[in-house]
Amino acid sequence: MSTEIAAGALIEFSTGDTHRLGVVTDTLGKKKLIVLAEGGDEMRPARNDVTFALGKAPADDAHRAAQKIQKTAEALAGLGAEIDVAMLWEFAREFDEPQAPGSLAELMFAEDSPVHRLAMVRALRDDALYFKARRDGTFEARDDSQVAQLREQLEAEQRKEAERALVFDKLAEVLKAPAEERPARMQEAMRIDPLRDTIFLLQDFAAQGEEFTHRARAEEALEELAKAAGRGFSGQAHFKAFTLMRELGLWDEHYNLALHRYHIDESLPEEVVAEAQRLADQPFEPESWRQDLTQRFCLTIDDASTRDIDDALAINPTEDGGWELDIHIADPSALVAPGSLLDQEARRRATSVYLPTGVIPMFPHRLSEDRMSLLQDERRPAITTRVRFDADLAIVDTTVIPSMVCVKKRLTYEEADALLAGEGNDHVTQMLRQLEHIASERYAWRAEQGAATFEIPEVKVWVDTEGDAPEVEVHPLPSASPSRLLVSELMVLGNERIGRFCELNEIPTIYRIQESPDLPLDDDEIMAVPEGLPRTFATLRRMKRGDLSTRPDSHFGLGLHTYVQASSPIRRYSDLICQRQVKAFLAGESLPYNAEEMLQVLAAVESSSRDASRAERETNRYWIFEHLRRTRGQVMHAIVLEIKDERAGRASVFVEECAYRSNCSLRQKASVGERIEVVAERVDPRGDRLSLRQKEPAAEPES
Repeated sequence: MSTEIAAGALIEFSTGDTHRLGVVTDTLGKKKLIVLAEGGDEMRPARNDVTFALGKAPADDAHRAAQKIQKTAEALAGLGAEIDVAMLWEFAREFDEPQAPGSLAELMFAEDSPVHRLAMVRALRDDALYFKARRDGTFEARDDSQVAQLREQLEAEQRKEAERALVFDKLAEVLKAPAEERPARMQEAMRIDPLRDTIFLLQDFAAQGEEFTHRARAEEALEELAKAAGRGFSGQAHFKAFTLMRELGLWDEHYNLALHRYHIDESLPEEVVAEAQRLADQPFEPESWRQDLTQRFCLTIDDASTRDIDDALAINPTEDGGWELDIHIADPSALVAPGSLLDQEARRRATSVYLPTGVIPMFPHRLSEDRMSLLQDERRPAITTRVRFDADLAIVDTTVIPSMVCVKKRLTYEEADALLAGEGNDHVTQMLRQLEHIASERYAWRAEQGAATFEIPEVKVWVDTEGDAPEVEVHPLPSASPSRLLVSELMVLGNERIGRFCELNEIPTIYRIQESPDLPLDDDEIMAVPEGLPRTFATLRRMKRGDLSTRPDSHFGLGLHTYVQASSPIRRYSDLICQRQVKAFLAGESLPYNAEEMLQVLAAVESSSRDASRAERETNRYWIFEHLRRTRGQVMHAIVLEIKDERAGRASVFVEECAYRSNCSLRQKASVGERIEVVAERVDPRGDRLSLRQKEPAAEPES
């Protein structure tokens, strides 16, 4: 039909989302028409956009053409008002074959003309419940079951559309309320299921960003809400969703999107908290096979802020001139049974999450910081790894003991360092020096086995959220703190001993492994890099990532044949299940997990632990960036790690004040390993963007 259309034709044509009447005034080649449309607009539809031809109209007189269009539109409206599609269907469904618009017009009006036919087409187009349009232009009456099914679908869509309207009208109403009233209003509004679903959709979009699976739906929802509210929201793409959450009073400026992104709940289910309280109130009765070591002196060394203390140390001389080292690890498995509510929640979380704003514990604080923790002067169940050394500090024997311990002294790292640096000769100081000596010897032994040790400066990011605005502090941690090295090395020793114990006794557990790098770490290319951080990072790039396995294998970075993590069962689920396996073996009981079950645990733990690590990393970076935003312009010191583009003046640097690696624009030539001054030029914590530039060299005084 469209190929026959010429100037002077009165037509109906499609504009994509609607249909309009018009008169063709001219043609544009073989594919386009020039049309005077309803309302007086000149439009240029394609020939294949023509949906109906109604006859001739004056093409050379715009006024008369407009009158013709208006008269036809009025006739169509009048005829359309007369059409009862349901009644027409009652008659037409008796026919055995589809009907042309003219036949249906004849049935309805007892008259068949182009205007009558188009009125019928429009009516059936608007109400598609009773008739199915076919490609040949005819209409087929649906049977009763089809009409019933379609009616149900249409009613469901109408309900859904009404719900959507309610959602956006309600949200627009909240947005128009004073800011201080919005949180309470949203708390009430969130009881509406469709509204809550929409909010969750937009929150996920804000957290996931460009990679969000339902991005199109979220953007459509934002557009509809903007129309309902009569205004837009600042930011681009998913940042609009974040802005909206702030304006609704659901999130604040510093809401942790990383926790949302990785589905980490800050709060524990009520039933889990209740179970923790029940266990906390229950006195602990040691099993008959636990060895009582509470009279032996042991101490803990931790950060002053640490509340979940899971390791303690003791050392005693032996008659042959050697030493007996006890590494005590808290035993939360004594309280939490496999498969219990607490255990299921801990397995889901996989690890405690340590953030600048506080700890999200794997176990409720009531247990992790009290009944499970090796607190001073409190009797606690533990698993003790006793390592016997001869006079030359060679390991001669290892025993694993289910125990009861009582910590006699709690030290902070700062207190322990002060004692080690002092000249005191009291029992605690002597004990620390003996522990430090053994740790140093073990460190040297691992280095001989090929252990790759990297010293990279670290910072402690601390955020106080108690006030009106959060306070951010970034403190560099002391490098090579003797007590930190001491604890770290003895925990490595304890984990290695437990790994060997599991391997020797064929106890299924989760091993930490790391393959050797493909290239040596000390070839000419590496040695050509300046010493210090540049060489450290160049060497790190050659290291392979560590992995988890249910089979023992070597760990290149640690220089060990076998290694597990069993030293933090309060904080890591993999440590907890290793502890359960070992304890069951020692008690002569059936192991809680066979090899197949261990694989299932491994899969769950690996994924959740990885997400927790990402959340910690991203949260630390956010607050470091926030600190840099607040101190923007202050001079900082950085080590040049790598020249990225010498001509463009781009380098990779390590900023010492915040222990952060970033790209930097150089203002003058610099070499790898050089210490330069830098400033933060642009910082966007929410957008995760940092722009550093080298400080401009000071102008030389005029002579």
